Amino acid sequence: MTTEERSISVEAARSGLAAKFIALFCLVAAATVSTATATDFQSLAEQGYRWVRVNGPYATPNKSDAPRLAGAKSAATDIELQDKAHAYFILPGMLVFVLENDTAAGLSRVRASGIVVDLWTETKYLSASPLKDSYGVTETPDSSGLGHLGTPTPAPSPEASAVPGASPILGISPH
Repeated sequence: MTTEERSISVEAARSGLAAKFIALFCLVAAATVSTATATDFQSLAEQGYRWVRVNGPYATPNKSDAPRLAGAKSAATDIELQDKAHAYFILPGMLVFVLENDTAAGLSRVRASGIVVDLWTETKYLSASPLKDSYGVTETPDSSGLGHLGTPTPAPSPEASAVPGASPILGISPH
């Protein structure tokens, strides 16, 4: 074997080793990234997020209408009941944020992405375990548009304005 053939053989061995090292590095990096970006669903549930179990007009802005929707045999097809109760459709896998629980009534007041009012629904329609939506995706606060809401805080009372002469509703000075 000539010197030239030996140097080609050594270079080929080194480039093969380098390729294996790069492949191993990429594999380890991919595994690390996938575990680092995994969603902690248990933590989301502890913060108050829930996934919807039902499909239909089972949420309403009025607390007193929520049991009527849940108890109706035909709420999904009763347009008059939906109209009177101002019913909103909730879908399986939809992520909501629980603002309040009325355990005696079995109701929860929730906030849902894209709906400007808070809704009341039966607590039994909500799951602390993640559920996939109709696309096979488990919604998270970021993917649903809810963002990380954290613990809800009560709105300040109008009398608590810190600025003299400020509007209690807008919190701005009239001048």
